[in-house]
Amino acid sequence: MEQLLEWWSTSPISYKVIAIVSLVFLLIQLTYDLFLYIRVALWKHQTAPTAAVPVSVVICAKNEERRLRELIPILMEQSHPNFELVVVDDSSWDDTMTTLQTYQLSYKNLHVIHLNEDIQRMRGKKFALTMGLKGAKHDVVLLTDADCVPAGNDWIKLMTAPFANPETSVVLGVSPYNTHDTFLSKLISYDALNVAVTYLSMARVGHPYMGVGRNLAYRKELFFKNSGFKSHLHLASGDDDLFIKEVANKKNTAIVLEPESQTFSEPKTTWDGWIRQKKRHFTTAPYYRPGTKFILGLWPFSFLALWISCLLWMVLHSEFLIAGSMLLLRYIVHLATFRGSLKKIGQERLVWWGLLLENILWITSPIVWISNLLSKPRTWN
Repeated sequence: MEQLLEWWSTSPISYKVIAIVSLVFLLIQLTYDLFLYIRVALWKHQTAPTAAVPVSVVICAKNEERRLRELIPILMEQSHPNFELVVVDDSSWDDTMTTLQTYQLSYKNLHVIHLNEDIQRMRGKKFALTMGLKGAKHDVVLLTDADCVPAGNDWIKLMTAPFANPETSVVLGVSPYNTHDTFLSKLISYDALNVAVTYLSMARVGHPYMGVGRNLAYRKELFFKNSGFKSHLHLASGDDDLFIKEVANKKNTAIVLEPESQTFSEPKTTWDGWIRQKKRHFTTAPYYRPGTKFILGLWPFSFLALWISCLLWMVLHSEFLIAGSMLLLRYIVHLATFRGSLKKIGQERLVWWGLLLENILWITSPIVWISNLLSKPRTWN
């Protein structure tokens, strides 16, 4: 101990500063993993309720005739005994309406709402979704998109099971992308899973701040009590994350992670398409609560600061062993935690890719965020 104190007392001031800074940011990273992100890995699968609540599944579609032709028969095979399917045709100019009318002849629980282009409306998807919720006959509504396919026939039953508890008003689900062999596909899938683990973990610690409209359920009464999307009508996005930020809390929010409760969609096939999608998602971040922005921002900041301080330690003082060990410890703990979370939701195939993809996202995300300041998307489809 005396030798350690003597070594520390004789070390240069720059050495001490870098050592302390590195340790602080390492502890911050480990705290996120061991106290926040581990919450998904520790989640216990729910037991099915004895009685299923009535559900309205709501889909907003714009020029989605081909996808709806494939999706509607799949949804009608769901095991839930009491649900209706509400499809809002948002001024499509393809054969969406014709396809929906044809399916109505076969499925009595298919309700179609058609919106004309000349109707005064909100920006983005919000007007179509509001009309869909107004037309839904059940209080519990389950949202997805026309390009999403449920993982199994129990999707509706699993996603709405928490509503058996009358205190539950919001249920957050998972909606991964189908992963293909291309590097871009893996990057998009990993990015989406990283976002999912974050918002699910935050919900688990009593701080829900977003969900994804591809797999999200809440009570219609809650929507209209909140005046819908009134506070952010000027934004094209926000129908899922900003709305959840306003209405969800520790007591009324549940998460569902069973593999069959998920919906899957195809990722963008071009870098330009993915970047435009990311830009659209970034438009809502400035409207998050200050506490949420701090938590979400401290994670990447502390990671970058850890890397910089460890590199300085190596370059200025040749401490390759200590600095390298700190970085290695961070990656081992994060890999183990993230693997547990992805295993829980049945998506662990991308765990090892994460060693590369995580670092790519550290580079691309700030670039997309900066570009978003110059040009913001204005449409939802």
